Parts: sequence; structure tokens; C-alpha cells
Amino acid sequence: MVSSGFRAMLLKLGVPEDRLAVLEGKGGITEDEFEGIRYVRFRDSARNFRRGTVVFETGDVVLGFPHIKRIVQLRNGINRVFKSRPFYVEEKVDGYNVRAVKVKDRILALTRGGFVCPFTTERILDFINEEFFKDYPNLVLAGEMAGPESPYLVEGPPYVKEDIEFFLFDIQEKGTGRSLPVDERLTLAEEYGIPHVETFGIYDRSKIDELYELIERLSRERREGIVMKTPDMKRVAKYVTPYANINDIKIGSHIFFDLPHGYFMGRIKRLAFYLAEKHVKGEEFDEYAKALGKALLRPFVESIHEVANGGEVEEVFTVRVKNISTAHKMVTHFERLGVKIHIEDIEDLKNGYWRVTFKRVYPNATREIRELWNGLAFVD
Repeated sequence: MVSSGFRAMLLKLGVPEDRLAVLEGKGGITEDEFEGIRYVRFRDSARNFRRGTVVFETGDVVLGFPHIKRIVQLRNGINRVFKSRPFYVEEKVDGYNVRAVKVKDRILALTRGGFVCPFTTERILDFINEEFFKDYPNLVLAGEMAGPESPYLVEGPPYVKEDIEFFLFDIQEKGTGRSLPVDERLTLAEEYGIPHVETFGIYDRSKIDELYELIERLSRERREGIVMKTPDMKRVAKYVTPYANINDIKIGSHIFFDLPHGYFMGRIKRLAFYLAEKHVKGEEFDEYAKALGKALLRPFVESIHEVANGGEVEEVFTVRVKNISTAHKMVTHFERLGVKIHIEDIEDLKNGYWRVTFKRVYPNATREIRELWNGLAFVD
């Protein structure tokens, strides 16, 4: 249930009363608070409010970030999505989605699910110019937080050697979620010194061979892929590199039982379409097949050995925070997400930051491996 004040606000914003009742009944909408700022987040979509939408007590509305369509056959996908239209090509950075917004004189960082993340909120002003929000309080900066010291991902892009960085890829309006045109976004990013994803230029379907070359270069450089966007941001599509598909499987296989099988099958499918489109054969095909097999099996087998020897399925993360209290707020944040973590170490870096090491434990995956190892019989 949400409070009467928020209920009246949502009805005024156009959420139908019967839909609101359904959302409340099944927990599709949740009232929350961050350091005295109250908000409602949508766990399900309703009318024009996408999942991940946040409505603050101030009346500020930040729409959930839209899911971008994916193509797996590059030539035909471009022909179908963009036809003869030109489009920008930007890097798809391997990180976690963040929306930065000004509310009550605070700059808050929202995750894709609509939570105010205490870690990202503390760090976001290390990367963006607060003057932007003084000049444009009605805009939202959407970007990727990426690097080896992330609280959500065990890896980051190869060019971020330490800590974490922010990469802008969209600027949207509050309330409507409308994206600014690409050239306007690039101009604002340059004007305010906001780090931006790499922009490779403007392409069209006549430059497909150049795009193939770009994909192959990014794959060699261990980068995730590209996002293609018409200048008006009305048509957007993403495509990932073969490296990213195999690497995702390697990372996910370590926690095999904690992920849906669709996680693995989706990435195998993308890789298969790449190999078919590029007519990869012979020794090169064998190399891809070998890499895929190792990525899927080696971390999985290592996890089995770990549990068989009395350990647990776990991942270790490090982050840098300005205040130790932020580390404890992260523990509370993860507990609300149903994630089990333990802080292992807190180190004073003597530069205004503390490095926090924490361990994420996967009890369900550990239990399933242990039961199977101990001879559990089951019907499949």
C-alpha cells in the first residue's frame, strides 16, 4: 500500500484507480525513503509509467529507463530498424545503468529498478558537474557506471583500470522521459565536462563493412558492443561483440544455479548468429567453440569443487567510498534486494576515500550444488 498523499498524486498523474489497486495488491508499486526524501517506485509498468519509474514526494517523475531492442544479425537488423536512415554509433559500455536527477537540492542516483543507490549517489558528483543541474533541473542524466570496483558487477571495461567511472549515453526530460537529440546531448556533455561513451560517428547501411570492422576491433579490445541511434533518438538498437557473449557466460557460469538458463542460451544464440553471418569456419570456428566450452564449464566446475570442499558459491567486490557509513548503507540496500553480503575489509586509502571489500554469497546455488554432490536423486 502507498500513503494517501502518494495515492492522490499518482491518480492525478493519470494512473487509473483500478490499475493502482492491482499494483498495490500484488506489490507492483512500493513506497520508499532515502535520507528523508520519500518516493514511490514502480516494480511493474502502468499506463505510461515503465517499470523502474520513480515518483518523488516533490512531484518529480523519473520514468523507468526503456529496454533497448537488440539485433543479432547486423546487416538485416540495420536494414529492418533503420532502413535508409543515418544513425550514430556509440559504445555499449559494460556497467550498470544509472539515472542522475536533482530532487530537493540533492543529486540522487537511481538504479534501473528504481532504487536510490547510496553508493552511486555518494560518488556521482565525482564525475558530473553539479552546475548542469542548476542550469537544467528538469533533465535527467542517464549513463553507465563501470569499472573494476563496482558493487554490482565483477568486471568492467578494460580501459578503466581502477575504481569506477561514469559514462553518459542519454539525457531525458523529467515527466515525459523524452530523450534529447544526440547532437544536443553531445554539446551539453562537452559544455559541462560530463564523461560520455565513445561516439564512433554517423553510419548508414551503406557502411556495413565498416561496422563489421568496428565490431571485430571492439571484440579484440574486450569491449561489450555498440548502440545505434538515429539523431532524434526515435530508433535505437544494440549489438554486442562475440567477446562479450563468451565473457558473460564465463562470469555467469560461476553462479550457474543462481541464473535462469535463458541467460546462457541468449548469449549462445547471439554468438551463433554472429558466426553464421560472418561465415566463420575451420580453425577460427574451432577457436570460438573451444572458448565457449571453457567459458561455460570451467567456472561451473570450479564452483562445484569449492562447495564439495566445504566452501560456498561467492563473489568478491571492492568499492571506494568517501564515508564508512556509505558501506553500511550498501549492506542495508542489498538486504532489501534480498542479496546476502558480508563486509570483509575496510581500508583507509589516505586520499579521502575508503576501499571496502565485501563478499556476496549465493546460498541457493551453494545448497543446490551441495545436495547434488551429496547424491540427491531427482526427476528431470
